[in-house]
Amino acid sequence: MVFPRDKLIRILPSILYIGLCAFILLLDFNIWIEGSVEYPRFYIMPIVYSLILFIILVILLKYIKSRKDLVELSSKISYNNTWILFVTYLAIIWFPRQFMIWKFGVTFEKIPLLYLIVTQIVLLEGIVLTEYGLKREYLIKNIILGCLIALIDISIMTVFNILIPIFIEGSTILSSLELFDTTQFITFPWQLIAVGISEELFFRGYFFTKFRKSGKSFWHSAVITSFGFMIFHIPWLISINFTLNLYIPYVIWRVINTFPFGLICCALYEKTNSLTAPIIYHGFSNSLFSFIVINIGPNFLVELILCCIAFLVLLTIALLVPKVCRLFKFDHLFKIKDTNF
Repeated sequence: MVFPRDKLIRILPSILYIGLCAFILLLDFNIWIEGSVEYPRFYIMPIVYSLILFIILVILLKYIKSRKDLVELSSKISYNNTWILFVTYLAIIWFPRQFMIWKFGVTFEKIPLLYLIVTQIVLLEGIVLTEYGLKREYLIKNIILGCLIALIDISIMTVFNILIPIFIEGSTILSSLELFDTTQFITFPWQLIAVGISEELFFRGYFFTKFRKSGKSFWHSAVITSFGFMIFHIPWLISINFTLNLYIPYVIWRVINTFPFGLICCALYEKTNSLTAPIIYHGFSNSLFSFIVINIGPNFLVELILCCIAFLVLLTIALLVPKVCRLFKFDHLFKIKDTNF
């Protein structure tokens, strides 16, 4: 029996995503450089493949745009269909993501994730990408806004990262004070170009927009997509022997705190009508947590307090984003979608 062409087209994004992830996983050639403490080995070939795939994706998009009339997003979006697609895609990306983390310690499935969602948007739905936040308008203003929110976040956490250890251990630990690990910036281009763009287009650009277009409020849409974003990070807790790392500060840091982080990105997107600020904030924050650290070794109480504070800080920033955006006069540039936010 011949597989129906329309059904094949519907599963094309998933096939492409899984195939590209398998390609990156199997052909790394064990080429790596010394990385940071968090990423001791930073593999080279997955980055090379990802850059090549990114260039091919841009070329394909230009070709498709010249050959197909892309339309604007309809205001009549099915909430149920969006919800089903959201859950389906979270399930599809789970296993490749898990294997990437196990093998590389870095999620190199980000560019394939772009292929997944761009194929869904452009090829299947025939919708122009600007409808999902990939816009050039007010680019500089959005970049500055994203950097500002990231600096506020990092600066506040830097203060607490100094005060809490002193409060718990005493002022003598100031001798262990260090500047941030400069090797973290090895990952910065990747965090900005790959992680920021792929995750923001997937969670905020596509699904948040779909939920909003279906008539749901900002908070309804933001909570759903941010919860999915949190679930997306659970693979960090699963070891290769299928045991769970349930060290509470690690769970809060790796998983729980991604929920208010997602709310910040939703708020930035809602108020700017662009993914630029969320992408910049995402990349910047992923690369640097604190400007100064106090290296006192493993300390459960200090780590727990800092993680809980980070959650509250992120949640507070999410609530303050509209006020910051007003300072940038975004309210005058775009029609506010939800007067309650």
